[in-house]
Amino acid sequence: VLFMGSELGYVSGIRVDTTMPPSELYYMGGNGLGGFNVTPLRGYDDNSIGPLSFGSSGGRPTPQGGRVLARFVTELRFALTLSPFPIYLLSFAEAGNVWASLREADPFNLKRSVGVGMRLLLQPIGLLGFDVGYGFDDNPIIPGLQTSGGKFNIQFGR
Repeated sequence: VLFMGSELGYVSGIRVDTTMPPSELYYMGGNGLGGFNVTPLRGYDDNSIGPLSFGSSGGRPTPQGGRVLARFVTELRFALTLSPFPIYLLSFAEAGNVWASLREADPFNLKRSVGVGMRLLLQPIGLLGFDVGYGFDDNPIIPGLQTSGGKFNIQFGR
């Protein structure tokens, strides 16, 4: 199976000065299981893509969420066996980013990743996935913060 998909999103209020609650903003990175509206981007840490800020303590950066989202994925999946339970092997290539505003959005500034994975369909649990992805790009907003590299992800029900 060859799967190709894209997600594009923009969220805004009715008035210019509308404050958006954090649960309405976009977050990206990791397997997409943690947080409010997290879009997966394998090969990166959870919630590490997009606008980040240091807290008052100056420690680990926290995601701020963004108003604009773009994500593109291509995945090639092969059935290794279908009996007694289906096992699939896959390879993927993804690119995506989250921006704070429409003015900052740049469709050529996408974080890229590639990887391989496996899916098991277990009847009492559902779909169980294991992925190893490699992200190529660091987050330039905070210099020295490495968000890319090889990452292992586990997925349930996707």
